[in-house]
Amino acid sequence: MNPVLIHLENDSAFTPAAPIGAPVGEPVAQARTALHQELPAQNASTGIWECSPGRFRRQVVQAEYSYFIEGEGSFTPDGGDTIEFRAGNAIYFAANTQGTWEVRKTVRKTYLILG
Repeated sequence: MNPVLIHLENDSAFTPAAPIGAPVGEPVAQARTALHQELPAQNASTGIWECSPGRFRRQVVQAEYSYFIEGEGSFTPDGGDTIEFRAGNAIYFAANTQGTWEVRKTVRKTYLILG
């Protein structure tokens, strides 16, 4: 398989913002994606995700690697210690990681979801 370039020219590539599926309080975070691509050879997908401030439960059950381009917040895994993140950080989530996101400043990240 050839390398896949993911290049965001401008924000017009993003889907319309929609409320997060499992909010925890107010404000309800809004998320949108751009350049989402299925990678069938690896049973994976990748793209760019953006989310406005708010608290919500993580809903991705697969393993995920995320690199934060903008923003800041925290993720608290169920039964674990809070992980603070900001632009320039990356987080790897093992499959079935459950917990709560808190986005304090709008986040934009690239993601790789591994089936």
